[in-house]
Amino acid sequence: MSTTPPPAPPTAPTTPPIPAAAAQPVVAANKSNTLLWVLGGCGVFIVLCIVVVAGLGFFVMHKAKQAGIDPELIQKNPALAVAKMTVAANPDLETVSNDDSTGTIVVRDKKSGKISTMRVDSEKRTMTVTDDQGKTVTMKLDPSNNRLVVTDDQGKTATITANPDAGNMEIKGPDGTVKIGANGDKAPGWVPTYPGSSPQSTFSVSANGGQSGSYVFATQDAADKVLSYYADQIKAGGMTASTTSNNTDGKVSGIVSGTDQDRKRTVVVTVIPEKDGVQVNVTFEEKKSAN
Repeated sequence: MSTTPPPAPPTAPTTPPIPAAAAQPVVAANKSNTLLWVLGGCGVFIVLCIVVVAGLGFFVMHKAKQAGIDPELIQKNPALAVAKMTVAANPDLETVSNDDSTGTIVVRDKKSGKISTMRVDSEKRTMTVTDDQGKTVTMKLDPSNNRLVVTDDQGKTATITANPDAGNMEIKGPDGTVKIGANGDKAPGWVPTYPGSSPQSTFSVSANGGQSGSYVFATQDAADKVLSYYADQIKAGGMTASTTSNNTDGKVSGIVSGTDQDRKRTVVVTVIPEKDGVQVNVTFEEKKSAN
């Protein structure tokens, strides 16, 4: 089953266009690996399950009632109610049929036409998704540890663990680790750190011997100063730097991108003006060196 995330908010008019090389998403692992399959194929359901076990069950139940889900079903099989709510909220999915007595929903992807069958067992705390080719994915929830274990048709397993107190999530699979939230892995030493900044990690991936991620911070320094600093530091590190900036009504925004000669390391710094200073987003990728 595939899901489509909600569209990103429109870019502010003061932000310059992103160069083609910098616009590519940072992905350290092959598209076929378990980590990306989990994120792309089951992400919405996983997040909702983790929200439930993190103690927000009442909120989810309230939203399910608003979506027309049977209150009795919410009590008997909350995971099935969440799954039905997820399908109803996704414009690219439609319910072909459902049977609450067996905890089964048949769903069609409107874009591809593919059909998937989801079956939720509330007692075993499992959900099984079978596609129209007969391939099966199983998700088992461990509420005591805020953990969800996902197993694909080849037996590969990914473990998704939520930390509601810290507000983050970690996904571990045979190909590596994905961390989302405040406790992502620190950027490698070759990524410049702005003086006096307090970076907040938002995303990190360690897979196939490489690393990628992003972090944000705010500073009261002028955007020009921030852009100049990163351009100088990227060049000092032996990388090629490219800067694009824009000045609208005295408000400067811009992007600095850098890459090394072998294109093994890439960094993109986006600077956006705020009321008091600027917000800076740093995205980086380091690919594994060939043996």
